[in-house]
Amino acid sequence: MYCLKTKRLTLELEIVPVAVLLQHEQIIPHKAGRLTYEFKNLAHLQNPVIVDKNHVVLDGNHRTHVFKALNFRYIPVCKIDYLNDNTKLRCWFRLLGHIPNIDIIKNTFESSGCRIHPVPDKSALMEALEANTNACGIQRKDDFLFIEFPECVSQDAVRTYDLLQQIQQKLISKEISLDYIPCNAVHSERFCQKLHTSEAVVWTPRLTKKTVITSAKKKMMFAPKTTRHVIPARPLNVNIPGYWLKENVSLKEINQRFENFLHSKQVRRFGPGQVIDGRYYEEELFVFFGLPRKGSQ
Repeated sequence: MYCLKTKRLTLELEIVPVAVLLQHEQIIPHKAGRLTYEFKNLAHLQNPVIVDKNHVVLDGNHRTHVFKALNFRYIPVCKIDYLNDNTKLRCWFRLLGHIPNIDIIKNTFESSGCRIHPVPDKSALMEALEANTNACGIQRKDDFLFIEFPECVSQDAVRTYDLLQQIQQKLISKEISLDYIPCNAVHSERFCQKLHTSEAVVWTPRLTKKTVITSAKKKMMFAPKTTRHVIPARPLNVNIPGYWLKENVSLKEINQRFENFLHSKQVRRFGPGQVIDGRYYEEELFVFFGLPRKGSQ
């Protein structure tokens, strides 16, 4: 095992059988389809999948799905302590657009058995959602709605998100647009000021790490874009040869090869706030480079 130690978290890099990984979210078909095309002739896998000690996938859900579909034998992972306070569980809110009338949203939720309660402001909505974590909210400019799901699903987080997914699809069929935004975005005053009268934000139900782990172990997957994990540090550009991951070799042998492979590289540490390959990283990065370190064999 190859370890990278930070002040807040230890990153453990190793190779595991693809079959042991537990997914907690459903995939987005078009995204999985694109990766399937890319991975059919995989030369190198750039980044490891982020998992917890139970092999629950925290980041890399689509890569895991495609590896299973293409019958890869092994996959590189970065194992972290999920229950560490520095590993944050966040969620994705839904940004609805092209809304001609708020009644369309109200009627769609109500027709699915939900109960809607107007609340005076954002603080009141946050307080209500804190008290009932399996509920959701709607924010439209200065209007706020607290929404309770039907009792038949409200005690099951997976079923709650399934119902929310069905409601989203109904809204899309009415030509309302849907985007996903990080939950913390709505706390920005600038964001709220820019929110158009034809737009609304769905505050999604809150989850706990325990719920994520328990659901994954039961092989119950949440709807796509449910969780968003903020990890204090992550490795990038491991670039392991793709053919290694289909070879019929023992787990011990391929891990020894992987460890030697990583030790032959240089590692550069970057602070949070980097943009790499068009993606913004708010966490600390450990970037591997292909040039061998001095003295390596």
